[in-house]
Amino acid sequence: MHADDVRMKPLWEKCGELGMPVSIHVADPMWMYEPMDVHNDGLMNAYKWRIDTTREGLLTHTELITTLENAVRENPKTTFIACHFANCSYDLDILGRLLDKYDNMYADISARYAETAAVPRYTKRFYEKYQDKLVYGTDMGTDPEMYELTFRILESEDEHFYDKNISSYHWSFNGLGLSDEVLKKVYSENAKKILD
Repeated sequence: MHADDVRMKPLWEKCGELGMPVSIHVADPMWMYEPMDVHNDGLMNAYKWRIDTTREGLLTHTELITTLENAVRENPKTTFIACHFANCSYDLDILGRLLDKYDNMYADISARYAETAAVPRYTKRFYEKYQDKLVYGTDMGTDPEMYELTFRILESEDEHFYDKNISSYHWSFNGLGLSDEVLKKVYSENAKKILD
């Protein structure tokens, strides 16, 4: 069942009634849906996690994002947290349009550091614009080194560094140099607001 399946409606309504936010993963990164060839920029991860787009009835990436939007729109009393930037890290403007449109939608930043830290200026502007709608997450284990890397990406202005322990992409990481105000919201204040 997809997020907008009518059979899911009672669950979403009950979550809203109970004040229980829904953390929801829809789609996978766009590269998993594209041909596995030299033109696929995310091939090094996409090949391992590729989606069989030849399967009948399988929704495309865009269609899956639409199911999320439908669920969010149809359940305005329920708070939805789209995991992994709603898997729109290849074009955060897609997520931005949804965050602009729906007060009951948020996004977590988990497990998309490799994709977003490769384009630091664009990503920093996104964080600044949507600082009230993003929450910290990792989804990459619990090793202290992993946390140190996520903090380095979010807090520092370091450029062009690698960490093969959490990413098999060929892209380098770059620090975003987020302000203390943005960091406080992403690390804790937005989560507190959601849970109040």
